Amino acid sequence: MGGHGIGNARCALSRPGLHCRAVDTGDGSPFAPVIYGSRRLFSCHSATLSGRHVPNSLQAVDECVTARVPRLEIDVRFLADDAMLVFHDGRLDHETTGTGKVDTLDRVAAAPLRYRQDERVRLCFLEEVVDRIRGSNTVLQVDLKLMRPITQARARALEAALQPVRSHVLVGSQAHWNLRHLRGLPLALDPTLEWHSEGGRHGNVVPRVLGLHGLWDDSPLAANPRVATGEYIESRVGDLRGILPAAVEWMVDIPTIEHIASLGVGLGELLGRYGVSLAGWTLRSGEPDMARLLGRLYRAGVRTVITDAPQAAGDAAATL
Repeated sequence: MGGHGIGNARCALSRPGLHCRAVDTGDGSPFAPVIYGSRRLFSCHSATLSGRHVPNSLQAVDECVTARVPRLEIDVRFLADDAMLVFHDGRLDHETTGTGKVDTLDRVAAAPLRYRQDERVRLCFLEEVVDRIRGSNTVLQVDLKLMRPITQARARALEAALQPVRSHVLVGSQAHWNLRHLRGLPLALDPTLEWHSEGGRHGNVVPRVLGLHGLWDDSPLAANPRVATGEYIESRVGDLRGILPAAVEWMVDIPTIEHIASLGVGLGELLGRYGVSLAGWTLRSGEPDMARLLGRLYRAGVRTVITDAPQAAGDAAATL
């Protein structure tokens, strides 16, 4: 992929008033190719690069930083004593040597836990990941798993933990009510709780209404037959932007991006009018035709693809 080096390219999250370092992965990086005339990024989902390391582990983070990936994602959960554990699920039983709910632990109880996938590997904390990221040009994407309202103490603790890398960090969540309490950090909205196209849902999922345009959406606008498709989507994007106007990025599931594209609207282009970037999640390793899917996502205006197969994705992007 010669000629695709980033050099002094602007940060993918740049926006007036925010200061991000330029991403520099070196010449020929497969993780930041130029496709259709625009710089695209791959974000390593749960810090997964080669797949040889446990997701969300320090070993996985180290591999990403050594490879100079432009962006990696980790999941963060608060413990009972407000310590911030890097872990995806709400319970420990399936993945670790522990049992019960994650948020009932404190730091002392969490420290000895190991992953079942490799019991040599312990769970880690956010500040440890920050130490690994510090000094690199890798953007740290934090997926904040807290759904109950965040306390001021927790908001300030998260800000303090991310302070050393605040020039290249992004905090995202479906819980927009928590993001708006964070100060001085670039934010990303995941609108899944308000708007998406997921099929095969169980009865407890929100939104609860399937609108006329094939999107789950509790807004009255979704059920109004007099509203044209384009008008509906543009209006809803405006409404959802109002939930978190400070967001510099939307992180939207890939089926929803594709569904909106099938309605004739490129979500990335629409968001771009507001200076907001679009990231799509999650591109899996088993995708049967990764290059074709990436082409569709890029034509829909996706800037960043969050994936647990970044090396395969980079190879597929090379064919474009």
